[in-house]
Amino acid sequence: MDFNGANQVWAEKLGLTYPLLSDTQRAMSRAYESLNDDAEMAKGPRIGAYLRSKRSWFVIDKQGIIRYMKIESPTLIPSDELLEIVKKHQ
Repeated sequence: MDFNGANQVWAEKLGLTYPLLSDTQRAMSRAYESLNDDAEMAKGPRIGAYLRSKRSWFVIDKQGIIRYMKIESPTLIPSDELLEIVKKHQ
C-alpha cells in the first residue's frame, strides 16, 4: 500500500504507462484478502504488521480480469517474474 507519489515514482522508474493503485483505505486489501486483520496480531510482537497489507501484486486487465496475483511477506521486493508479467500486459 504505497501512496500515490511512491507508486508514480516506481512506475516512472519501470517505464509503466498505466496507473498503480494506492489502497490507503485498505478496501482492496480486504477484498483481495491480503490484509493482516487478525486481531490476535495486535496482542503480540507482530503488532506492527496488524492492519497492514501483505506485499501484494495484482495485474488486472482492461476487462477487470486478474491476470496475475502474488501475495508475499511485506519485506520482499518485486521479482523479475512480476516485472515480466506487467510488461506483458502493458
